[in-house]
Amino acid sequence: MASNFTTATQGGQREDLANWISNISRDMTPFVSSIGKGKASATLHEWSTDTLEAAGLQAAAEGSAFAESSSPVIARITNRTQILTKGIRVSGTMETVDKVGRKSEFKYQTEKRGKEMARDLEKVLLSPQLSAVQGSSASGNIQAAARLMGGYQAYSTVNVVAGTAATATGTGSAQGSGDGSDIAVAQSGHTNANATLADVNEILRQINGVTSVAPNKLMMSSTNKVKFSDIVNAGTGTNVRRNIDERGKLKQSVDLYESDFGDVELVHNYLMQNTEIFVYDPSTMSINTLRPMHFRDISEDGDSLRSFMVQEVTFEAKAPTGNGVILDVTA
Repeated sequence: MASNFTTATQGGQREDLANWISNISRDMTPFVSSIGKGKASATLHEWSTDTLEAAGLQAAAEGSAFAESSSPVIARITNRTQILTKGIRVSGTMETVDKVGRKSEFKYQTEKRGKEMARDLEKVLLSPQLSAVQGSSASGNIQAAARLMGGYQAYSTVNVVAGTAATATGTGSAQGSGDGSDIAVAQSGHTNANATLADVNEILRQINGVTSVAPNKLMMSSTNKVKFSDIVNAGTGTNVRRNIDERGKLKQSVDLYESDFGDVELVHNYLMQNTEIFVYDPSTMSINTLRPMHFRDISEDGDSLRSFMVQEVTFEAKAPTGNGVILDVTA
């Protein structure tokens, strides 16, 4: 139930204070902001992926009959839409009295709820949540009566570097299907430790071995971003360059990694877990909207103004084999 803001529960009525408010909540959405935007036309969103036949050595004899060539079958991938809501309720008195830093309490709370909803969407996409039909009791379903969309990890199970702590969810194969029905399982090559450049190179190698997609984003928690910079700066010789500008400013953060498979930008995301790192190409993903963020009609509920913010969206991964995850990283 939405909170009812009154003069008794909400601080900030006019006092001898500076007329400003600093909203300290983090409303950044690095992942959502990096990917594309699209449309959905049904609660079950579908798209297709196709691949080329594996390269092979072949030659035809002069004058020979043509032979039919086989071709991989076009795969259909689906995801469900998910409804996100936020409620706003403000008493008539709270809306009327003088306030610090804002004229309308209702408008102020509405802006806050908008930021919170954007943050909630970011959190859903970063989670290992699977696509689930309404009424499903699938693992990770936060509410059995709700329809859920699969997040990034549900469509990033083909290329995985993980330790023994990773467990399967859903019905995927050892490496996962990449179709939103499962998440990553235990893989070799990583032993529940700090991520290393070798882990990053391995996941890039895996992706390069199965697709022409070139990931250019390496997204991680703030903690892992610092650790990654420490790993690189701990090197010696020509492998590490420390920049000191004309003002004497020392730059030791690492924001771009030039790998054997191209440049990869390092991005920190304050909502990510310390145990995971994502490797992806944002041009192959999108948030697809069935119902854009909107408000139900503002109405008076007793002596209060009340409204609900609603949106319904889903996540589309156009090239699941071009995504990767590093899991079981030690915080």
